Amino acid sequence: MASPPADRKAVDAAVLDLQERLADGDPTDAALKAHCEGVLVTLRAAYRANRAAFSKEAVEALRELSELLRQDDPPAPQ
Repeated sequence: MASPPADRKAVDAAVLDLQERLADGDPTDAALKAHCEGVLVTLRAAYRANRAAFSKEAVEALRELSELLRQDDPPAPQ
């Protein structure tokens, strides 16, 4: 993602792209996971800067994507 999305249309497009990448990709692919996590970091910053650009549906979708990425993490050593 070149720059953070500034409006609702751009946010929705970024969320859709992220959903598609994860759906089409290999969940064990470290490069895919790193890319998606980077996009989430950018979107979190955009949310803090302009919450009005994020619909409730976009926020919920991003929470689900974040959870999905965490599920694929190996368990922490004990």
